Amino acid sequence: MTNRIKIIDGIRGIAILLVIAYHYVFGNAVLDSPLANKLIKFLNLGWSGVDLFFVLSGFLIVGILLDSKGSNTYFSTFYIRRGLRILPLYYILLLLYLILPEFILNDDLFKDSVPFWSYLSFTQNFFMIRHNFGLGWIAITWSLAVEEQFYLLLPALIWKLDKKNLVYTFLVLITLAPIICLYFSGLGGYIFPLARSNSILMGGLLSIAYREKHIKSLLIEHQKIIITLLFMFLVGAGVIILKEIGAPGSTFTQLWLGILYTLFLATCTLFPNKILSSLIENPILIWFGTRSYSIYLFHLFFLKFSHYFILEKYSTEFTNWNELYVTLIAFALTLIAAEVSFRYFESIFLTFGKRFQYKTEKIS
Repeated sequence: MTNRIKIIDGIRGIAILLVIAYHYVFGNAVLDSPLANKLIKFLNLGWSGVDLFFVLSGFLIVGILLDSKGSNTYFSTFYIRRGLRILPLYYILLLLYLILPEFILNDDLFKDSVPFWSYLSFTQNFFMIRHNFGLGWIAITWSLAVEEQFYLLLPALIWKLDKKNLVYTFLVLITLAPIICLYFSGLGGYIFPLARSNSILMGGLLSIAYREKHIKSLLIEHQKIIITLLFMFLVGAGVIILKEIGAPGSTFTQLWLGILYTLFLATCTLFPNKILSSLIENPILIWFGTRSYSIYLFHLFFLKFSHYFILEKYSTEFTNWNELYVTLIAFALTLIAAEVSFRYFESIFLTFGKRFQYKTEKIS
């Protein structure tokens, strides 16, 4: 059990580092160096760290719900625990969104086309489709909205359906995702919930497979095939980067990455070995993984406000050493805040959440 948690935390660490690399470096480095720009190009798919988070989320949430199905506290315990994990820190971010304009008069930092109530109701992604993400430093909350919308769907599906029909439903939604993505295209295909169901529900299918002994044994038996497929999809991701055919909202790319990260998760959890474990379970990745939620929520906040207060500019691009130093300061502040948040704030709610158990008695 401990080993599995370490692996999951390590994978979370990879996911958040991908996101940081994309937002801090790829999206902001404007350098007068062809070689440096070519190297930075490899960070183009850093945005797909969100896809890895989605696969992980589907894998974990579906597993939790399957294991607790039949409990008379099935719904209440799930939503209380999810609320205690997500809402306290999220509301801190929204509080800053409300309070800071009283002290900082800057339209670039606070002018938002997305209504505030949509952030409270986790429906901001629907408004962002029309308004191009809205306010920059709070825009990353679209992915939380998508997850919350699936938190409404998945418990009901798992409660009502047996595993066979659940698998069929997941497969239908995974098949529909690229079609929905094509229909919305661009930003809509990136942040509309059902367009992202492939990554989330692929993780869910993997979780179902782990709970069927014969299927899990079959996967382990075909280890070489799974690892070969992982390598092929990893090479394909490299081609997507080099040929610049992958962008957020791309139907093909999102489907490809969903499969890639599902194969990666399966490889890490099904076929652990010393080399893989030492890479993924190293203390640095685990540290980033356990603090990934606060890092994700606040990394753009510190980036935007560091450049504003130190350099007096809204743009977070760096073209020289001074601007790079400010980006590094923002990164350091993000990590410090994440450590403080995890130790003295999030851990309180996580510990409290453990008091709410899934009771074992069945409903008659």
